[in-house]
Amino acid sequence: MLPIDRRDQFPELLTDQDVETLKHLVNGGMGKNTLRAFASDLAYIEAWALSATGATLPWPAPEALLLKFVAHHLWDPAKREVDSDHGMPADVDQTLRAAGLLKATGPHASGARCAGGCPIGRR
Repeated sequence: MLPIDRRDQFPELLTDQDVETLKHLVNGGMGKNTLRAFASDLAYIEAWALSATGATLPWPAPEALLLKFVAHHLWDPAKREVDSDHGMPADVDQTLRAAGLLKATGPHASGARCAGGCPIGRR
């Protein structure tokens, strides 16, 4: 469920109780589809962070990085038509698409609306 190449960082962040909780979730406390979705989401966020910043996702993630994630994923399509820098940068978008991680062409939150009334789609 967690990225293998980042295991050296886990002892700094995870307590023994955190590890036990995760083991319980993996070994039957959470459905297989939920675990797959969780692992997929973590892989996506890791890939996005690397593409958007050139560095692996820091744990815990700083607030500014979380805001960057929101800015890249919740944007106004009408504004993007007149400002190509609005929302996710093209190079980040292309990297995530090439990896098969990004499929939608619009903003990425189901059923929500942004301040300008823009419809929001799924990732």
